[in-house]
Amino acid sequence: MNRATLIKLIHVARRELQLDEETYRAVLMKVCADKTSCREMTVPELVRVLHAFQQKGFTVRSKPVLRGVKPASPVAKILAIWQTMHLQGFVQSGDEAALNAWITRTTAKENGGLGVAQLAWLNQDNALAVKVLESLKRWHRRCMLATLPPGTPTESYPRVCQRYEAETRVSS
Repeated sequence: MNRATLIKLIHVARRELQLDEETYRAVLMKVCADKTSCREMTVPELVRVLHAFQQKGFTVRSKPVLRGVKPASPVAKILAIWQTMHLQGFVQSGDEAALNAWITRTTAKENGGLGVAQLAWLNQDNALAVKVLESLKRWHRRCMLATLPPGTPTESYPRVCQRYEAETRVSS
């Protein structure tokens, strides 16, 4: 974990454990002698402070992925296709950060050079979300066709998906 992330987690721990200023500084001094601020600490010291808060009951939780996404929305479909492409080995990372980077690059062309930075933000612009979805489907289709034996070049996305699934089941 990097320094900034550790400091954020320590501050979240302080808030969740409901420590007042004096108690918080006392814990810092106890863990790292003569240091009363996270800013003064090295990464290993910050890790020790975080561990001390975890022993007092703090648990590190990851952010929920895409709060408030409707199941049949273009945004949900984009996420589902991205994760499928990751499972099929077409993209290296199936996480939201990688998807957001791709969306930023893709929407920059459509949005006057300024890309949409977060998948969830596409909920605000359904037309742009549909364009991103169609772009991702075209890319996924090309990836699948590249691994399949030659077929009809005008096959639809769902048909290519079915053929790919059937082919990968046979070869497994």
